[in-house]
Amino acid sequence: MSTQIAEVTREATLNLVPLCSSADLERGWGEALLLEGRQLALFRTEEDAFYATSHHCPNSGAKVIARGILGDTVVDGSNVSTVACPLHKEVYRLDNGECLNTDSLPLPVQRLVEIEGQLWMEQSK
Repeated sequence: MSTQIAEVTREATLNLVPLCSSADLERGWGEALLLEGRQLALFRTEEDAFYATSHHCPNSGAKVIARGILGDTVVDGSNVSTVACPLHKEVYRLDNGECLNTDSLPLPVQRLVEIEGQLWMEQSK
């Protein structure tokens, strides 16, 4: 009973949408997800960080980002997780969507929260 109340409270307070169990995602890999007509790419890094982005390449609109190459790089002295578009090899930060190697449009990102092994995405109103 308290779990149900907690979930309702979380959804009402933070406007979170449940996605999947964090164990459903393989380390170092991306998965595509269709949520309410939107195509998303979910990622789990080797360090067990979770990210959600648009599945669409910002340059071509092709639905390929979940198949991108995960990596990381150092930006301003901090290590950041990245994904490279499999079509054009643009490298995007997974935390904010900024393109790091070309003058490209940013990759839209969504905020994820992991709560007790469940991934939730913050939904904008």
